[in-house]
Formats: sequence, structure tokens, C-alpha cells
Amino acid sequence: MKRSILSAALLAGVISANAQSVVKDINAGTTGSFPYRMAAFGKNLAFTANDGTNGYELWLKDSSGTNLAFNINPAAASSFTTTSNRTMAVVGKYLYFPANNGTSGTELYRWDGTNPPTLAAEVYAGVSSANVDEVVAYKGKIYFDANDGIYGEELWVYDTTSNTAMRLTDINAGLSGSAISGITAYDTLIYFSAFSSTTGQELYAYNPSTNSTSLISDIDAGANSSSPNNFMVIGNKLYFSASTLTYGRELYSYNGLNVMRLTDVVSGAGSTITNYASGQKLIAGFNNKVYFAGNDGTYFGHLYAYDPATGNTALVYKTNPTGNSNISNIHSAKSRIYFNAENGVNGNELWVFKGTGVPTMVADIYSGINSSNPAEFLQMGTTIYFRAADSANGTELFMLSDSTLGVKNVAFQADVKVYPNPTTGNATLAVTLEKTQSLSVSVTDMAGRVVYNNGVASYTSGKNEISIPAANMANGIYIYAIRSEKGELMASGRFQKQ
Repeated sequence: MKRSILSAALLAGVISANAQSVVKDINAGTTGSFPYRMAAFGKNLAFTANDGTNGYELWLKDSSGTNLAFNINPAAASSFTTTSNRTMAVVGKYLYFPANNGTSGTELYRWDGTNPPTLAAEVYAGVSSANVDEVVAYKGKIYFDANDGIYGEELWVYDTTSNTAMRLTDINAGLSGSAISGITAYDTLIYFSAFSSTTGQELYAYNPSTNSTSLISDIDAGANSSSPNNFMVIGNKLYFSASTLTYGRELYSYNGLNVMRLTDVVSGAGSTITNYASGQKLIAGFNNKVYFAGNDGTYFGHLYAYDPATGNTALVYKTNPTGNSNISNIHSAKSRIYFNAENGVNGNELWVFKGTGVPTMVADIYSGINSSNPAEFLQMGTTIYFRAADSANGTELFMLSDSTLGVKNVAFQADVKVYPNPTTGNATLAVTLEKTQSLSVSVTDMAGRVVYNNGVASYTSGKNEISIPAANMANGIYIYAIRSEKGELMASGRFQKQ
């Protein structure tokens, strides 16, 4: 296996006062590299991406930049599948993930951060694939789903001390397997969704202490499937969505003893929650409430909140009051939640809610009615990484400063500040460049209307001050965007007019 390092440097600009950016245009042009499986590996960010030459391979963002770490499957063939809502797992000094080296199928691999990744467990011997998908670390072990060609897809465990893998379940006997998904550690057990011919797809748990597996609840009784999904541990409970013929897909909780349905916003068989792909992050805890993407009976994906203290569910906000808000990813930070949403004007973009007032759009990353579709949020300190698209780069890796609400293209060699903020008159956008660049600056209000655009102009290296005529703007929050002459978002942030 060869180690490949891209020559293009990643130079991170410092963006403050509500500024934002793309980490790197890994696949040059508008095709995009579509980053997946983001995971914190020490102080570094590990993920998979396609640079257009090597297929989907292992990448690392560290102090030296963003580089191809290893090409596990040589040539253009991909080592990784492109399944959304998946991550990698860390135990000790190793990063664990599913990969295919071209000869052994998709199996469990591990990497120490320096040497070539090695095959940790070959569940399905030979060229056949075990189709390892989800990997979860718990108490020094890796829990994952795999198919050994005899029992079908079941729950497995890899012992990082003995370096051995063992199958744990045989819920649905035979080659067809149990269709394991949603592997989640909660309390002292490993919970997951699994199928059997008698219960359908339901909620199960594996107990590492007793080496036993049990059905937690047959939520949709009999052979019907409730297909539990969207697992999230919040406080001392496990929250998830599940579907029944009577109530549709609703929000549920499990406290270690009882499974309880919490919602029925759309009365009867109508679903409160849309059934997205396995693992979709539709549920998040914040300010002692459980937020989720819910339906009102006509339109989909609005922001709702369930209050465990009162048992009440309430609509928080419709980002699109006359259509679908289409929230499909929610991330809880220390003092706010981030999510993707549509407002009927800007496409599907990045939004924030601080617990009071109304949610606001952080940035129109893909300007106009086009959608950047932010997804797969991963927080490392005060930086949140996510995948999004813009007109110049396609779908690439972006970063957001949680402390300033600033989204930034790390390839942008600049320091950006806006002041005064808040302002009662005009505002100044100070852009300090390392090299001369052609840029445009635009400002939109929270309804997506462009209230200022200075067109493309050349800015020299050093400090450039751009006056934003905010004095005549109505009071409120505004979003500025700095774009390259190709239309690529370089930095975006917010300021307040008072």
C-alpha cells in the first residue's frame, strides 16, 4: 500500500465575528469529494473522500494540512463505501473502520496513524465481503455488524486486547441474517435494531456481562416491523424513532425498563417523524429537551421539541412556513443546536437555534435557491466539521466555529473581521489577505434578500477594509458572504444592525 500526500497546501484563515469556510477542495472542480465517516482521531480529523483519482480512501486533517493518508485499495478502486451517517471508532492508539483492499472484501481494519492500515478481522475469508458497516467502541472493544457467509449479517465484537473477533448473535437463524443496524451503547448494554421472522425488525440488546441477547420490545407486535432508527442517548434515556401500523413513525424512549411512545403529532396512523436512512441524526438533546425533525400532517421536517419534564411536544419553528422545512440532520452543541433546513428561498442550508427566540440561518453556502445540504456534523472542541456543497467545489468538507458561528473555507488565506458588531450605522469588513485575490462581497437579510453586493473586485495582499452600508438597513441579523470570482464561498458570517 502506498502512502500519498497531496502537494496542495491547506492554509487555515482565522475567521471571527461570525465568519464561516470549505476545508479543502479535495476533488478539484465542481464534482466534489463527498467526505464520509468523519471521526476524531486524537487531535486530528479522519474521514473518507474521493479525490477523483484514487476513489474513496482514508484522509487525515492534521497540523500539516488535509492529505490523503493511505490508498488502501490501489488505483481508482475505492476502499470505502459511501454510506451516510457512519463514523469510525477509536480504542487506544488505533482507528477502526471497514475497508476493502481489493482482495479481501469489506472487512474490519485498524490504523495507528503512522504505518499502513492493517486487516484487523477477516470475518468472511477470501475475496468475499463481510460487508462490515457500523463500528462502535465500548469498553475497549469494537462492536460491528458483519456477514460471515454462514449466519448472515449479525452483531460481532472485536477484542482489541486479544485481537480476535467473535460473532455474538444469531437472531434470525440461517444465511439471511438479522439485518443489524443502529448499534448504540447505552448504560451497560449494546442496543440495535434486528430482524427475526417472528418479531420483524425490532429493538434488541446484547449484554456483554452475560454474553446474552434479548428482545427489548416488539413495538409493532407480531411479524410486523417497527424498524427502530435514529438512536440517540440523551441524559439517562435512549431515544429513537419507531413505526407501528396504528401510530406511524413516532418518537420513543427507553429508560432501561420500559419502552414508551412519546409523540402523536399527526393523529392516528400518520407519522410524526419521516423514516430516513439508518442512522440519520434526526434527534438531539439540548436545554433539557429533546429536539427532532417532525411533520405537521401536511409538510415535513419542521423543528419540534419534546419536554421530558411535562411530557409535552411542541412545534418550535417552521423554517419554511408554507412548505417542507426538510430538516434531516440535527447537531447539539454546548449552547445551541445546528441543523440543515429550507426556508423556501435559499435552498437547504445551515441553521442555528439558541433555545430562545427563533432559529436563524448561519450561512447561504450555496447561494440562491440552490441547496448546500449540510450533513454529518462532527464536533471537535469548538470546531464543527460537516459536509456541504457550493457552486465552485461541489460537495466538500466545511468547518464551523461554534464560538463565533463562522463558516470558513480553510483554503482561504485570510483573516476576516467585521466591526462594530452590533452596529448602529455602517459596518466595516476587514479582510487581511496573504496574496492578491479577486473577490466579491454580498450581504443578505434573514429572508434571503440581497441588500448589498459590491461585485467582483481585486483586493491586494495585506489589510483591506470594505464599508458595508448598514446605516440604512432595517434592524436585524444580516449574513455577509465573501466569494471568489468563480463564485466559491470563501468566508461567511453574521452581523447585527441595531
